[in-house]
Amino acid sequence: MAEVINMPRLSDTMEEGTLAKWFKKVGDTVKEGEILAEIETDKATMEFESFYDGVLLHIGIDEGSTAPVDSIIAIIGSKGEDISEIVNNDTPVVKEEPAPVVKEEPAPVAKEEPSS
Repeated sequence: MAEVINMPRLSDTMEEGTLAKWFKKVGDTVKEGEILAEIETDKATMEFESFYDGVLLHIGIDEGSTAPVDSIIAIIGSKGEDISEIVNNDTPVVKEEPAPVVKEEPAPVAKEEPSS
């Protein structure tokens, strides 16, 4: 089964990353722990390693290009595996914060007290 590699969030403030360099190309065998790429953030350049064994089936971002966090940067799977459905649905997973619920309190009704 193909494993999707997303742009990692390498810092709390990171919203996108630039793929500085690929160390593998499509068709290369990848072992868990091997360095796949270098990713630049606004603060540093970090090596990004594979968490999977397999064949690099797809590269979703070219060297020097920028992509949002959670967008597909690569797919690793078995040689010859059909990944067209994954590639065609390449939309970043955006976690939306729930909108705050604003409860309106009814305005207090002033009661007139009878005067004595």
